[in-house]
Amino acid sequence: MAKGVRIDIQGMQELRDAIEANSAGMERALGKALFSAAKDIAKDSQNLVPFDTGDLAGSMSVNAERLSSSTPEVEIAYGTAYALVQHERLDYWHPPKPPGKSVVGGRQGSGPVAPGSGRGPKYLEFPFAQETSQYPPKLLERIRAHYNIEKGNS
Repeated sequence: MAKGVRIDIQGMQELRDAIEANSAGMERALGKALFSAAKDIAKDSQNLVPFDTGDLAGSMSVNAERLSSSTPEVEIAYGTAYALVQHERLDYWHPPKPPGKSVVGGRQGSGPVAPGSGRGPKYLEFPFAQETSQYPPKLLERIRAHYNIEKGNS
């Protein structure tokens, strides 16, 4: 049996130290953990993104770069020309579609929606903040899920 690796981390500096000490396996596990987090954030954002024709929701993508490097990158993006405006404008109305209608049309509903309370602004920022508000413990949990403690790799 290979020598075990104990992961007992209290904060971000300890995480950096653990990655440096077990670099190859920890880097892969970190990349997989970040990708897993991004997929969950993206999934949660799909329940919050304004939905009229479905173009905005359908333009969402999760792109991962260099997941096995010391600087993994994951990007969640919405690719329509109006994605940023819809995300940032807190005063836009995002009411649900009336029954039997294909689009909202006009000012129906109760007005602007608070971030995280329905389809409206901050549809990506809100789930990201929810995920990262629990860091470092939640990130460490994700890393552990992708890191083989006994073998020291992912």
